[in-house]
Amino acid sequence: MANKQISSRATGPGNIKSIAIVSNTNSKKTFDLVSLGAPVVFKYYESLLQDVIYATVTYVDGGTLPGGTAVVDLPITGSETVKIVFEDVNEEELEVDLLINKVTEVMEDSGKSMVTLEMNSKELFDNDKIRLNTRLDGKISEHIKKILTDEEYLETKKELHIEDTENNYNKILNNKKPFYMMNYFSTLAIPSSGNPDAPKNSAGYLLWETSKGFHFRSVDWLLNKDTNPRKKSIIYNETPDAGGVDIPAGYDMKALAFEKDNRNDIKSKLDQGTYSNRLITFNPFNCFYEVTYPNADNTGADGGGDGAPGGQKKTVHSGQQLPVLNPKIKSAKGGKNDFSRTTFKLLDVGTLPAGSGGERESEPKDQEQLKKSEEENANPAKTLNQAIMRLNQLNTFKISITIPGDFTLHAGDAVFVNSPKLDSTKTGSKNQDSVDDQSGGLYIIRDLCHYMTAQETYTQINVVRDSIGQKGRPNS
Repeated sequence: MANKQISSRATGPGNIKSIAIVSNTNSKKTFDLVSLGAPVVFKYYESLLQDVIYATVTYVDGGTLPGGTAVVDLPITGSETVKIVFEDVNEEELEVDLLINKVTEVMEDSGKSMVTLEMNSKELFDNDKIRLNTRLDGKISEHIKKILTDEEYLETKKELHIEDTENNYNKILNNKKPFYMMNYFSTLAIPSSGNPDAPKNSAGYLLWETSKGFHFRSVDWLLNKDTNPRKKSIIYNETPDAGGVDIPAGYDMKALAFEKDNRNDIKSKLDQGTYSNRLITFNPFNCFYEVTYPNADNTGADGGGDGAPGGQKKTVHSGQQLPVLNPKIKSAKGGKNDFSRTTFKLLDVGTLPAGSGGERESEPKDQEQLKKSEEENANPAKTLNQAIMRLNQLNTFKISITIPGDFTLHAGDAVFVNSPKLDSTKTGSKNQDSVDDQSGGLYIIRDLCHYMTAQETYTQINVVRDSIGQKGRPNS
């Protein structure tokens, strides 16, 4: 259904249709917290920084089953499937199946028990029981798809949203867990140059899950308005009105709470290598090492941007420009020594492409493999440095926002956010000129929590971006 403007006061009661816990010993035996009338507090979480979905349910178990409480009678011992269906004020419905990870009895007396269930996606538990021992050859994006879907790996049936990658990476998986390997690959991946979803072809990927499935996307994809158009426009003001529905033109909703975190800790950023990071790679085959010095806005072996030895382009930003360091901050002489962090990487050159022998009959097979390794394996010197800096940049500016429950939003979505200037009154003008052009603009939802009770429904989002200055308008 079409989205409507949501009043700042339209929180409403949570419409939790079903929280059905299925017994491990008998699949026909279920305990539906909603149908049995148990008071419920439900929290649902998605995050760019987490591999899978997380949720909690806190409820009062008053012994509604013949044998007593659900924990005892079902029983709930952990890993039970929980089928959850819930709905927001726009009648947007979400349905997720999770497994119970932890059961905590918060309070217990003779008449009732208060219980909290912590739940995660099934793939998190599968991850702990699976070890990857095979060899993977080819594109990184295909590796991600294979690990997620193959029956010998995670075998997920969920939707996949995987951005095609340019570079190959041949790897023997060496008994690693699936999510460990996929996050490892994310630091090496570059979007495909032939992919319209990769407008700038710069390094840095993220892996995360939403109710829509698993996502493997580049930072540039997230920050580009063409590939990730804004989902909602949110304004924070306190314009007095009778019904809480007087929302300025161009915006979808008013924020209930709004907290800027503009504490850009420069010392921490320098320690993390956000602005300049030296990468030293060591090749165990030939015992050579290579030093790479890209800066925050470029990539390549010398930080030269387009046409640089790294072959990648300048990065995409959500605002007008990256924060600029004070030129008085001392830099080492020589330019190339201008870095604040050093990262060391042992090159994974032992996993070479398959070879059928050398160009000459007398040339051993391993010689052909060595020749092919550079062209077929991703070079961490051209990707890892930029990936580190991109992810650090993305968290430069953060705003925590509470809005009426809106289940159309997901981690990774772009939203347009504005608030009044400090010198304008919060009761004041709806004129676009009265908003804070420096901190307003496009942000990415990094973390999301839907909070539901029988009385109210809220959505809290932490939105982030890498740069300052507003691009665009709320309705564009």
